[in-house]
Amino acid sequence: MRRQQFYDANTRQQLTPREAIVLSAAKNYKPVDDIANTLHIPQSIVLRHLSNIINKLNTSDQKLAHQLVYVYKLTTND
Repeated sequence: MRRQQFYDANTRQQLTPREAIVLSAAKNYKPVDDIANTLHIPQSIVLRHLSNIINKLNTSDQKLAHQLVYVYKLTTND
């Protein structure tokens, strides 16, 4: 069974390796503190990565960007 891609292939190229990891965790709706503990980074850094991901996704995958904003109660820099 093939894994379903949850973002545009071009978006993946725009993300840093750490952002890609955070996006994978966020796609599974893991809480910010779980993501932070898994990656051994502060929650504020996870939120920063999510913010950066959303800004990058807004150009290629607005639906996913809006889902992340809603789930993680973030604001965008529009």
